[in-house]
Amino acid sequence: MAARSQAYEEALQLFQRQIACVVDDERAAQLRLYAEDLRYEFPFANDRPRRIEGREAFRNAMEPIWERRRRNGVKLSLDSCEFHATDEEGLFLAVFALSAVVGGGAPESSPCVQLLRIRDGRIAEVREFFAP
Repeated sequence: MAARSQAYEEALQLFQRQIACVVDDERAAQLRLYAEDLRYEFPFANDRPRRIEGREAFRNAMEPIWERRRRNGVKLSLDSCEFHATDEEGLFLAVFALSAVVGGGAPESSPCVQLLRIRDGRIAEVREFFAP
């Protein structure tokens, strides 16, 4: 088995920190992981813009969603995760599932795929696919 590259290890750690911030609702820390000129796309979303340009614009678009989750007592956990390098430098693929529990109910798992571009130690681009 080939050794993982330094770039892969750094990208994996960055992705894992991002997911930990999402699960722990540490949004300020999550935002610090993103490049200032972040491009974040949600091709299948119906409750947020499908394309967001800039870290501050991402915060502005997502804050109402994050606040709604807090009000509804949504608790997240990571169910599974695969992380892969691609043939393109700086581009990685994450396949994972998050479970959400609302107000003590039964957990509902949601699969997700992210294409992430890492630049200068930050997440510069994300294309996130999930079932809305």
